[in-house]
Amino acid sequence: MVSGRPAFSPADELQRAAELLSRYWTLAIPTALASLGLGVVFIFGLLSVVATTVLGHFAGGHLGTGLGLGTGLFVFGGLLLLGFVALYLAGAVVIHAAESALADRPPDLGASLLAILPRIPALLTALAACFAICFFPLLFSVILIGLPFLILAGYFTMYVPAAVIVGGEGGLQAVATSFRLTTQNIGESVVAWIGMLIAIIVGQVANAICAHLPIVNLIVPFAVGGLTSAYAALVGASFYSALRGGAGPTPVYAAAGTPPPQPPTIGGPPQIIR
Repeated sequence: MVSGRPAFSPADELQRAAELLSRYWTLAIPTALASLGLGVVFIFGLLSVVATTVLGHFAGGHLGTGLGLGTGLFVFGGLLLLGFVALYLAGAVVIHAAESALADRPPDLGASLLAILPRIPALLTALAACFAICFFPLLFSVILIGLPFLILAGYFTMYVPAAVIVGGEGGLQAVATSFRLTTQNIGESVVAWIGMLIAIIVGQVANAICAHLPIVNLIVPFAVGGLTSAYAALVGASFYSALRGGAGPTPVYAAAGTPPPQPPTIGGPPQIIR
């Protein structure tokens, strides 16, 4: 491993993220709302597929059924895409708000939301690049062949949101930085990725169990989905701040002339753009 920073405990970083989230549970509000929206979108999308398919069948027989099904799937896919983008941006708000929480101050979610607005183009560029990387593994994961490659692609891009928000990097540069950190710090990054995967899997299992229970299938994405997504965002930000040391690009600050902060210490709050 190539690194000039002091050693730190990956297990302690995972525990620290969990303790931080339990102390300042309001950090999970952005991802909880986005997860709830994603759950609503999923249910509405399924209903739209059924509705357009049935209407198409009565309107045009077999041809109408095919057209209705295709239209419903197109709408479903578009809604899911918007839902995942909202969840991705909500995670960025959590990463920014973590600065105050790590300094033992109540996080200001409104201020964090305003702070990430100028970074949305970079976040969307990074998201598009990550989607391009994951496209074929995601496509082939339907038959399980691409699943290992999808997990590997997720590993290499795990620090992308933190690189954009904490490091002030551009979208493509953030992808390159994430690849560099995950390849130069394999041991620590594997622990971080396992912690994030476990959180994501727990959330997905809970959603799957409650998917067919009315009302409950909305509450679970709100509570469990919000907490697990917030935890994954915190882990990514915490490990990114620790692994990058004092290296990396100079963050972009909204206030002109604001002096850059000192490099973060291991275990301390990340330096986040404002």
